[in-house]
Amino acid sequence: MNTLTGSSDEALVAAFVAGDESAFNQIVERHARWVYAICLRYFGNVADAEDAAQETFLAVYRRASTFSGTARFSTWIYRVATNACNDIGRKRSRRPQASGHALHDEMIEVAAEDLLARRELGMELASALDALEAEYREPIILHDVVGLRYADVADHLGLPVGTVKSRIHRGHAKLAATLAHLKTQPSGPVSPQT
Repeated sequence: MNTLTGSSDEALVAAFVAGDESAFNQIVERHARWVYAICLRYFGNVADAEDAAQETFLAVYRRASTFSGTARFSTWIYRVATNACNDIGRKRSRRPQASGHALHDEMIEVAAEDLLARRELGMELASALDALEAEYREPIILHDVVGLRYADVADHLGLPVGTVKSRIHRGHAKLAATLAHLKTQPSGPVSPQT
């Protein structure tokens, strides 16, 4: 039986950096579903999500020693995953397209522009999330990105459910204020908010 079972993420990272490969395996087992969910939500397709999740864990393997512990490990690995998604997205958007009919090429170009615009919004959102205080950022990531229920977020963070709901609500308000500048440049007709 592994003595690290049940250890905190931070303890697993420290053990891995000290040379315990089994600690890295536990990190992967513990976070694989969550990282994959982040990547799938970013790309919307399985193949790219799998590539990004694999790149995330390669980056964690290579850079585990850079984890300072100033933020929770879940916050750090979320940043590593979004960076992996952004990197793969940039590489794929630079690939030359095969030439074909003009209409087909135009449709590909429009789709690529739409995808890039969504990725830019994703990068803005990731940046805004990074700027949030940890007390708001972590519940939002667990609830909105990972898809955990309020009760599961509360259990993960060791907080009452009411506190989790309140922090998510306040965090959303802060994110909305940070991202308000995006409303000033609409791409189409703006409908009144209710």
